[in-house]
Amino acid sequence: MSNSLIVAILILSPVIGFIFNGLRFRNQQAYVAGGVATLAAFVSFVCSVVIFFRLLDLPHESREISVNFFTWVNIESAKINVSFMFDTISILMALIVTGVGTLIHLFSVGYMSHDERPSKYFAYLNLFLFNMLLLILGSNLIVMFVGWEGVGLCSYLLIGFWFKDVEKANAGMKAFITNRIGDAGLLLGIFIIFMLFGTFEFQEINARMLDVAGIPLSLITAACLLLFVGAAGKSAQVPLYVWLPDAMAGPTPVSALIHAATMVTAGIYMIVRLNPLFLASETAMMVVATIGAITAVFAASIGLTQWDIKKVLAYSTVSQLGYMFLAAGVGAYGAAMFHLMTHAFFKALMFLGSGSVIHAMHEEQDIRKMGGLKKYLPITHATFFVGWLAIIGTPFFSGFFSKDEILWMAWHSPRGHFLYWLAGVLGAGMTAFYMTRLMALTFWGKSRVPKDIHPHESSPVMTIPLIILAILSVVGGYIGIPHVLGHPFHLPNILEEWFHGKILPIPGITQANAIEEILLMLISVLVAAASATLAYIFYVKDPSKPAVVVSKIKKFYDVVYNKYFVDEIYQKFILNPIVSLSRALWLYMDVEFIDKATYKLSGFVQNSAEGLKSLQTGNLQRYALYIVVGFIAMISVILF
Repeated sequence: MSNSLIVAILILSPVIGFIFNGLRFRNQQAYVAGGVATLAAFVSFVCSVVIFFRLLDLPHESREISVNFFTWVNIESAKINVSFMFDTISILMALIVTGVGTLIHLFSVGYMSHDERPSKYFAYLNLFLFNMLLLILGSNLIVMFVGWEGVGLCSYLLIGFWFKDVEKANAGMKAFITNRIGDAGLLLGIFIIFMLFGTFEFQEINARMLDVAGIPLSLITAACLLLFVGAAGKSAQVPLYVWLPDAMAGPTPVSALIHAATMVTAGIYMIVRLNPLFLASETAMMVVATIGAITAVFAASIGLTQWDIKKVLAYSTVSQLGYMFLAAGVGAYGAAMFHLMTHAFFKALMFLGSGSVIHAMHEEQDIRKMGGLKKYLPITHATFFVGWLAIIGTPFFSGFFSKDEILWMAWHSPRGHFLYWLAGVLGAGMTAFYMTRLMALTFWGKSRVPKDIHPHESSPVMTIPLIILAILSVVGGYIGIPHVLGHPFHLPNILEEWFHGKILPIPGITQANAIEEILLMLISVLVAAASATLAYIFYVKDPSKPAVVVSKIKKFYDVVYNKYFVDEIYQKFILNPIVSLSRALWLYMDVEFIDKATYKLSGFVQNSAEGLKSLQTGNLQRYALYIVVGFIAMISVILF
């Protein structure tokens, strides 16, 4: 089978699922709709695996497969092809998106089985998958941008899927508008890149960056910063992160697919794809790293105080995305992609696990009303436990390898800084605390489940994806074992070798000091272990302690619990002034000036027409008089 045919099947398979379910959107047969949608996603995954093995067969330096379907725009100054590129970066994304996506589709079959509109839900899910594939596989910025906007639209549709609830509908609108702010920056960045290089193709842009002579650095920095604005919007970084926690209003599998494993990582992917461009601008990289570090700590601190099981995971996602940007900002693009992959495994696992809990608790999401669920949900608990071990950085679980690689590079990279490392360790400590708190309040300790709720384990269609993701959360990290750990056991860093040639080395980086690296690793592990132990004591051994501590820092706790009042600040200083200005413009410009001017002008024309109309009487003698008067007037003008 030719590469073109495989690529076409890979990309169009979700479209077929979308059309099938879209045409029968009123149908309530969840298993039929879900089965078709899951099969469509699985076909894309199989095609991704086939292309992965074909890339493996190629020599390392030429591992790339490009397919051009047609030329979309062909004018003198620009040529835009609808073409797709598979290399070592995009194939990893394709495997994650289609593989994790298939598991989440399967989980949705059980989760949405009682919904009244399952066909519409699965149609949206397949449409999202199609657009995500455009985003990650497009060979140029324009195809990527089409996918970028497409996933934004699908995110809006899926967050507000239960739109009859005003809060959920508003959450979808909030996500849509916040992302448009970022997209404006992304578009401007794309325009500057085209102005600089005369092309939208990734390969040509990156090739030009190998020799930056003659390219103004200021414009490169401007382009990178504007692209980063788009990335910050899509990947929920400070200050554009506010939409992601509210996006938890959508169905839980949507949170796992879009807001944990795939769409929110689009900003990271774009920066890694354009790593030669970003490496050229130290200013832009410093901004990326600083925003990432701030986001990692800021979001983690909010996660310490939340009671909604999905909100805790949402702020955790924002924080983990901050780690990925921190890695990209210090030039460790391989570490950013590594954490993107491991995070997709364990965070999708935890979101789906929370969905299983919510399903068992009859839609209850407040962890204060849970506790002791371990005995009712053994599979969900066991798999969630694995996800917990991975995310808090327990040694030899996937999150340990990827997070510590980021922390090490934040310290060791010439673009890194001690404060970046410190922020990362602080965030890791808080992550261990709030995740242990989540585990304890949900699964351990005494049951606080209301008497009218009888929790039960989910069906196999929901637990099988959990088991597979739990396995990946353990073994997924072994493809990127740091040299300092892998070398004594002759275990290579497979991921680093895989990205070689596509991700440029950090300029000026020196040989790592093994003792220094191990020492830093021990510090981060000890901080996480101490935080997890403290949370266990607080919420299992002595549940009265948190209230005592909170009473001593009540004002500060309230500020953090209310998410630093960021939404309120936005409302007061940005939204309200914009609304007031818009109303003033409507009243004074539209109503008082433009409308009244239009009415007066039309009234003048109408009155003038009435006056002229009175002259048209049909009386020939009067017309002759008008001619004479006109003639006399003309003669008078000529003579005098």
